[in-house]
Amino acid sequence: MNRGLLAALAITLLAVAYVSQQDEAVTDDTVAAPRAVRSAGSGSPRATPPAAADDGALLAAAPARVAAEVGHDLFAPHSFLPPPPPASTRPAPPPPPMAPPLPFRYQGRMTEGSSTVVFLTHGERVLVARQGDLLNNQYRVESVGPTAITFLFEPLKQRQTLSTGNTK
Repeated sequence: MNRGLLAALAITLLAVAYVSQQDEAVTDDTVAAPRAVRSAGSGSPRATPPAAADDGALLAAAPARVAAEVGHDLFAPHSFLPPPPPASTRPAPPPPPMAPPLPFRYQGRMTEGSSTVVFLTHGERVLVARQGDLLNNQYRVESVGPTAITFLFEPLKQRQTLSTGNTK
């Protein structure tokens, strides 16, 4: 074996022997139960360490703590989740839903007697619409005026207008 390792082992064994002899030197007389005395500042009893036979023979006994001194119940349930944000920092509710922009473009109109027919485009499709018609199962033509067409977006019951550009 290595000499350094043997030396360390020998020192460790000597230290263990010394500590075990110190433990045997302590008798039951020196290890008395701590007495409960009241401290001047608080009305709760505190344990005092027993008087040691010689200096360093005993470690000072830690004072016994009463639950009232600790300030809270040590065994109470505890959550490690972060606390919820204060009510004032919560975001405002979202705005009410709005109808999407009209997908139609005005192309022209034709008047036959008292009814007016408008021509609209939706992408590549050309639509022919009259007052009261339902387009794309969502937009009802409410009125056809000289300068605008009024639609009702059925899912949200919101009105939208499409300008025709005529100023007659």
